[in-house]
Amino acid sequence: MLKVREIVEELRVFERNKVPFEVKVLGIATCIQMSSVRRTARVLSLASSSI
Repeated sequence: MLKVREIVEELRVFERNKVPFEVKVLGIATCIQMSSVRRTARVLSLASSSI
């Protein structure tokens, strides 16, 4: 079974590199688990528009 990081790397989802790749992957995993963009933004201390 593939890990979230491997899937994201394979699909080349992100174009810009302003936020570290690990934070982006953590954001995806958290969003999938919590199913809430606002909660994910709060956990990662980011604006919800950046997620």
